[in-house]
Amino acid sequence: MAILSGGPNSGFSGKAGSVVGYYRMGKWVIRGLPRLSTKNKKGSALQNVHRNRFIQVQQFLKPISGFIRIGFNLEAKQRGNTPYNSANSYHLLHAFDENGLLDYSKTKLTSGLLPGAEHASVIYRDGEFIFTWSDHSLNPPYSRAIQPRKDDQVMLLIYNIKDKQINGISSGARRSECREVLKLQVKLPEEEWHAWIAFISDDRESISNSEYLGIVQGNSEEGA
Repeated sequence: MAILSGGPNSGFSGKAGSVVGYYRMGKWVIRGLPRLSTKNKKGSALQNVHRNRFIQVQQFLKPISGFIRIGFNLEAKQRGNTPYNSANSYHLLHAFDENGLLDYSKTKLTSGLLPGAEHASVIYRDGEFIFTWSDHSLNPPYSRAIQPRKDDQVMLLIYNIKDKQINGISSGARRSECREVLKLQVKLPEEEWHAWIAFISDDRESISNSEYLGIVQGNSEEGA
């Protein structure tokens, strides 16, 4: 049953025959219900490729939806959709290898024009993930309109994809501090933790593309 929300000339919410109405991003939207058939259930080869990619992206993004909400917020405002939908679209188009598997080196957890980290790295030691980078806010001006600033804040994420465990911060150390630590008592290298780094401006009006730092390795002193 559909419900008129503001009289006969307004939009409606709910199911009405073969269509469903709902309110999204300030607009009333009507879409047709999918037609189920044996062919649609089985799917063509191309359909199954797209379905498989969609499943992989959903499994990857769902545990980190809070981080994505911040990371793709500015892009979503420009596109007129949600941060999650913007991230979903990016990964479906750009984050797969030739075998149809999600390539973590191609993933992007934040999206923007602010310059990112330079010479970034991460190591694990004694229950801490130690991130370091170079401060290039004092370098000659970039050709980009948005310049890096010393008070930009670092955004970090570590993600045990197999076990769906995450830890991260969206308002960390300043760019000028060149170091931030995430504390998490885990064992390495038994568990694979993937790491990303990005920067967001102090006023939250600019954000960088994230950089994938790979699988975190233990420090050479670990266990000594």
